[in-house]
Amino acid sequence: MGAEINKVFLEVLGHSVFAWTLRAFEDCTVIHEIVVVTGEEDIFLCRDIIAEEGFTKVRAVLRGGATRAASVYAGISAAEDASMVVIHDAARPLVTPEIIERVVQSAEEHGAAIVAVPVVDTIKETENGFITKTVKRDKLYGAQTPQVFARQTILHAIEKYGEDITDDASAAEQAGIPVAIVAGSYENIKVTTPFDMAVCEMILRRRG
Repeated sequence: MGAEINKVFLEVLGHSVFAWTLRAFEDCTVIHEIVVVTGEEDIFLCRDIIAEEGFTKVRAVLRGGATRAASVYAGISAAEDASMVVIHDAARPLVTPEIIERVVQSAEEHGAAIVAVPVVDTIKETENGFITKTVKRDKLYGAQTPQVFARQTILHAIEKYGEDITDDASAAEQAGIPVAIVAGSYENIKVTTPFDMAVCEMILRRRG
């Protein structure tokens, strides 16, 4: 992003990316409690935003670990009373309560489910800067979050397979856990670049 602060604290239409993300979960009826996992240096800022925005479902703001898996594990461990856990990146502020509810319902039926969208670009496999193969895209999906799992199941999967994962479904797959695909949205982007911020603002304005 090239910003001087964590990208999730950049503002869009008067609210931080972090706040927009939390709002979707705050407004979703199937979400009962929220655990925020962040860097130690951002814990107090997260708490300030939560207080200012009036979020009532946040039960804890925790220090994350050195890896994604360690951070996710900390959050899941703190959700002691949950039977199902919903894992989401704070940098995806355009998720909606409807998407969250849909993936939770699927996970309750199948044990695990993630949000994903069909890949629309032609995908090339390369080596040393040259194309070696064009990959058929008819079975390819772009994984998003939320990703929802039975709590104990994903805890055990991350313990055993979580070291190098880029998403939590990867650990579940390696553990042999079937993971259902739920239709996501091409609007559910992960804010990574200044261009993404512009797209985010445009979509939020269109939503009113």
